[in-house]
Amino acid sequence: MTQNPAATPLLACRGVEKRFGPVIANKDINLEVFPGEILAILGENGAGKSTLMSIIAGRYRPDAGSIEINGKASLFVSPAKALSLGVGMVYQRFMLMDTLTVAENILLAADACGRSVSLRAIKKEINLLANRYGLEIDADRQAGSLSMGERQRAEILKLLVQSARLLIFDEPTAVLAPPDVERFFQVVSRLKEDGCGIIFITHKLEEVLKIADRIAILRKGRIITQTTLDRVSSKRDLARLMVGREVVLRVDKPTIATKDTVLEVCGLTGPKGSMQPAFTDISFNVCRGEILSIIGVAGNGQASLCKTINAQTTGQNGTIQFLGNSFDAATWATRRQSEIAYVPEDRHHAGSVAGMDLAENFLLTRLEQSGNSFWLQHARMESDIQTAVQEYSIVTHSSRTLAGQLSGGNLQKLILARELAKNPALFIAEQPTQGLDISATEEVWQAILAQRQFSAVLLFTGDLKEALSLSDRIAVMFSGRIIEIINAGDADSVGRIGLLMAGAGG
Repeated sequence: MTQNPAATPLLACRGVEKRFGPVIANKDINLEVFPGEILAILGENGAGKSTLMSIIAGRYRPDAGSIEINGKASLFVSPAKALSLGVGMVYQRFMLMDTLTVAENILLAADACGRSVSLRAIKKEINLLANRYGLEIDADRQAGSLSMGERQRAEILKLLVQSARLLIFDEPTAVLAPPDVERFFQVVSRLKEDGCGIIFITHKLEEVLKIADRIAILRKGRIITQTTLDRVSSKRDLARLMVGREVVLRVDKPTIATKDTVLEVCGLTGPKGSMQPAFTDISFNVCRGEILSIIGVAGNGQASLCKTINAQTTGQNGTIQFLGNSFDAATWATRRQSEIAYVPEDRHHAGSVAGMDLAENFLLTRLEQSGNSFWLQHARMESDIQTAVQEYSIVTHSSRTLAGQLSGGNLQKLILARELAKNPALFIAEQPTQGLDISATEEVWQAILAQRQFSAVLLFTGDLKEALSLSDRIAVMFSGRIIEIINAGDADSVGRIGLLMAGAGG
């Protein structure tokens, strides 16, 4: 896009700053977004992207500076106020009420913004906007029955019904199957053609090169670079600008010959007590020295399967063989927990305790090894923490730092170090790089590959690139079943897996 110098920006941030106590989250932010423009915001974890977007979307108020909408100074006291002025955000975790229909969810949002309109009128608007922008959806379907792609369409329609002209997307493709990603890009292109401004936050640099007009890069709370796409030649250039050093997200995956089966799952269905099982008749095996990825779009049963294999929930039926021992679904939880390590998807709540320091967090899943004496073992964790900090390049002042004070990438590396220190026979990683920048992703990938020499690795991911980069085999889940297991090195695996994730090609 070539900017018209005379055009008034949809959004202008002038000297915006935000502090949280002594921490400077944003400093002297000057940023503009014009009609018909896609601006990509890049930066490492902790660079200040989320804070800045929360200010623009009305969740936070800046401590200094000003925001202009269509050339007029505007004060956002809430997301509803921002939306009333044409600024809306689609968050990474969608905000729909599952028990309401699409139309009812959108009506609820309209009511929150002070707009009085009937359900019938809302449905008419939904249909008009859906046809205009390629956001086809059944307005009468319950939100809980929608696929991730459909949920995202509903979130976009929620903003467009409120006449939003500046749309902010936070990691919009993280939970989408490849066909839905292409469809999302088509929607964004139509919005751009219609004069909307788009802010696009992502860690997927290939997506930036595909759709962005301009790029703004944050580092340590400041915008260090703003450039147009024609001045950036490759993902390597973008990565270097983001982290200040050379980063090449490529891994060597040597073959490790093994026939030592660690885990074999046969006919597993569950979880127990559910009227409609989240997964059905699951069968697979994984050997020491092997990475098996279980991939699928969010909501197809893989999260529940992961919890059952990690004994957080109990299966209804089926058998599990582990290190030569046989268990049925009900007795699987009795196996020795120390032989399995697990990195959960939710690093902030399921993987750590924000108010505990690093040493205390390191102990959380190792009480079985330490004789359940938490406080007596705390001192012994000091040396382990120091080793972890060095080996995993965790940025922290000391082992007394609270986990809640770490950036997302550093917290993930702490959890990874804690789990791998158990020397597990089976290592389970669930969405291990979701929301991480390219530098942290590179470090996590290398750690997983290194562990493959000693353990069987079960990787649950929705990222096709991650699965192809790390895996030996890939099991694709759709509607609660594994519909095919594919060798990652097969020539046609990329296209076939993408179709299988979307429920086609089976």
